[in-house]
Amino acid sequence: TPQTTRRRRRKVGSSAGGRSGMSAHQKSIDFADEWICDPVLQAGLAVVFTTGLAFTIIWIMTWWRFTTNLNRLRRTGSACISDMLRKEKGQELEMSKKALPKVSVLLPVKGVHSMSVHNWQHQMESTHGGEVEFIFCMESTEDPAYEAVKRFRAARNSDTSRKGQGGEIKIVVAGLSFHSSQKIHNLLEGVKHMNPLSDYVLFLDDDAEMRPVIMRDMIFHLEEDPSVLVVTGYPHEYIAPTTKSVSFAAYMLLGYRKLAYLNICLLHPPALWGGCLMLRRRELVDSNIGILEAWRERGYSDDMILGGRVHRLHRRMCHPTTCVLSTEVDPAYSFAKHFNYIRRQMFVLETYSDMTDKTQNYILLVLVCIFVLSIALIFHIVSLYFVVRIAARVLAGNSTLSSDSYCGFFMAPPLVLESMMVANCACSFFMSMQCDSIINQTCQFVSDRPDKFVHRQNYFMVLFGSFVGFMGNLAVQSSSAIATLFTDSIVWSGVTYYQKHGKVEAVWRKDSQGKPYTVPAHESMQRSLQTNTVIE
Repeated sequence: TPQTTRRRRRKVGSSAGGRSGMSAHQKSIDFADEWICDPVLQAGLAVVFTTGLAFTIIWIMTWWRFTTNLNRLRRTGSACISDMLRKEKGQELEMSKKALPKVSVLLPVKGVHSMSVHNWQHQMESTHGGEVEFIFCMESTEDPAYEAVKRFRAARNSDTSRKGQGGEIKIVVAGLSFHSSQKIHNLLEGVKHMNPLSDYVLFLDDDAEMRPVIMRDMIFHLEEDPSVLVVTGYPHEYIAPTTKSVSFAAYMLLGYRKLAYLNICLLHPPALWGGCLMLRRRELVDSNIGILEAWRERGYSDDMILGGRVHRLHRRMCHPTTCVLSTEVDPAYSFAKHFNYIRRQMFVLETYSDMTDKTQNYILLVLVCIFVLSIALIFHIVSLYFVVRIAARVLAGNSTLSSDSYCGFFMAPPLVLESMMVANCACSFFMSMQCDSIINQTCQFVSDRPDKFVHRQNYFMVLFGSFVGFMGNLAVQSSSAIATLFTDSIVWSGVTYYQKHGKVEAVWRKDSQGKPYTVPAHESMQRSLQTNTVIE
């Protein structure tokens, strides 16, 4: 009761006041005990504690799912989930090459980075063994990617040792878009030139490594489950053995990926990653599903629109645990780059194609990215503060649990409440690191070079950087989500996009002189419909 609470709090205060020669930090401990005993504050701390506990439980689910599947792969001696499930069912693994489905792989590219050619080589060689075509889609011939892809294709065609590996390479120059995101425009133009006999379509970014098991397991889940509309992969950054040091912003990126692990605790996740998506070709072009129509109608985010179609049709997404696309973390990754990346991820949630998309995106933006992540940040800050308080108690010799110290809404000693919060935070961080570890092990299992996933950094420095980086990302992501509510534009690869009512309203670019210019969206859309792009 309130009277009991006040009486308990008076006992704490009177016992503290009766001590002679009380030190300054002892006074601060007793003062903090007063506000920790406040019932309203304890109720708020209960919400914070529950949020941290929810993170811990979901990370445990992710870790358990990946651990179980990895153990099953090892036990059955299988290279991928599809082989593992067939072996467990006693089915034949061998299939004739004629029975293998045809796949069209669309790669929207812009510019060239240090790992581009390396990743392209992996993508060419990471097929399921059947007929595959690779369609590189870019905005113009002035894009550095255009010449780089032509050289890459010429080198592969002249390399006799690679004869029969991969598939045909096509190049599509889509032209500039002023009515949708450039990525969506590139994909739409690439779709026009797909092989009409293809069974599946894989949309794949060029900034991650592909593995043969990924395509095979994606096809398997689409073949086995008609309710699945799309199978998705997920990204995973790792610290390479050759990396000498890692920037704070890189640890923030790793923290952002840990949040993504919350999304893949189940086989059928609630959200997609646009960097690796596979669909049945007939469903992609089906106007009743309307994926291409929604993209074409001034769409901005390919994966969020596709995810909205899945929910609206009451279909399912799927993520096999082997479908993790690894990327070596850039040790010089900057805060400015991370901030822009997170701002773009949050801006996506302000775009939508219909009310289903809008509802889903605003739930993610307001409820998850603002409220839940803000509470998660408070959870970590409060836990750190309680660590300091517990240490101060030990130094002051005031770590007893007498009945006189019971107080507040939960009628528990402050030391117990503080210890529970710290223990919860420690378990949460431990499980996030375990998720990172088991996903690393999965990447090692499917990789031809497992040693590259073992870094040589000081373990305690990695722990410290991961914890602080995770907190830093929570602060950046929650604040960026708030800022998104008050802005209608974003800069992506030097192009400024404006949105209105969830759709791209205007696109501003810079000419060779650095002067901004634009084309009305309706004119750009009309031009896109009338222009027939040429495939090379």
